[in-house]
Amino acid sequence: MKSALTLAHLTTRSMTEKVSLRHYVDEKSSYFFFKRLFDITFSLLVIVGILSWLIPVVGLLILLDSKGGIFFIQRRVGKGGKIFGCIKFRTMMSNAEANEVQAKPDDKRITRVGKFLRFTNLDEFPQFLNVVTGHMSIVGPRPHMIKDCNKFAKVVSGYKFRNMVKPGITGLSQVKGYRGPAKEFATIFRRFEYDAFYVRNAGFGLDLRIIRQTTGQVAYALLRRRMPIPAPSLVDQEKDIKLQLFTANYSITDYLRASETIISKARIRKSYGVSALAVHGLIETVKDRSFRNLVNKLDMIVPDGQPIRWALNSFYKAGLEDRVTGPILTKYVLARASEEKLSVYLYGSTAETLEKFIAFININYPGVSIAGIHADRFREATPEEDQADIDKINASGAH
Repeated sequence: MKSALTLAHLTTRSMTEKVSLRHYVDEKSSYFFFKRLFDITFSLLVIVGILSWLIPVVGLLILLDSKGGIFFIQRRVGKGGKIFGCIKFRTMMSNAEANEVQAKPDDKRITRVGKFLRFTNLDEFPQFLNVVTGHMSIVGPRPHMIKDCNKFAKVVSGYKFRNMVKPGITGLSQVKGYRGPAKEFATIFRRFEYDAFYVRNAGFGLDLRIIRQTTGQVAYALLRRRMPIPAPSLVDQEKDIKLQLFTANYSITDYLRASETIISKARIRKSYGVSALAVHGLIETVKDRSFRNLVNKLDMIVPDGQPIRWALNSFYKAGLEDRVTGPILTKYVLARASEEKLSVYLYGSTAETLEKFIAFININYPGVSIAGIHADRFREATPEEDQADIDKINASGAH
């Protein structure tokens, strides 16, 4: 079959109906209660033990270095989209653009003292005051400027999912090396991926891990005068890596990388086969040789399911932060296809579900055009029917 961006057997109710995501928060009420107690206790210790002397020292250096106040209060987006004043040590010359334009690494507005404060992340320390007042937490997705939050939400479907928890002084994206302004599509997606992972998996174990890594990175910066570069996991390597798990060859990838690969092939209309293989599918490859041979001929097999991710991480130290499910990967592919104005062919599921899915695409991914649809027969197709389907897809003009 020629290349065609065909989404087959991936349309589910979770993709066509509005599903509440509140359970990620509501089911962890005890965790958030004790996290709040920890936030208050730890922040008060920092305020009394560190900020009590750090503010006078840093404040004096800031005043000697440039005109303006000691603190800079910027409007940021908090939990539930509520706006609050995020407190930082002032690191730039006082200017009217401060609340609208994020500073770049080589920004001329940054003062000499400001460079040091930004480099060591000491400019964030006053945010422990935000934690005490309840606007922030010690760990969570970093709060965005209003302008950036709205801009990123237009690029990434469901971006404001990250606002379901309080923003943090530090977060998973930051310890993974994603700091400063994000303008490229890949950077925005990767940050969101880490933030969404945190919201879905928030717990004391993950919080302590992030705090430990943040402390180590700040100490490293103070001692070595440069920020550490996080060791890349297998998923961050530039080349494609496949690892054999029993009888299936899994691609070490994530939503961003997999979707970017799929779109890159669709863009040049190159044939590329992808499957989201969960535990049941893996077992079938063990039992059925013909199915195993068919699956392993595909270009990419993504690790669909936590058991698959855990096994790859345990056996190979793959560094997979999350599984890659078919429905969510489809959303990533549609987001990129919408941005590049690509066309898709929908194959599989029921006619009713396909109709709902088309409506879902039209609302959420308006840049995508539907080249054709084909409902599942729910029986094994004959060779003639298979060939007819292939000819129809090839003639549809789908990417």
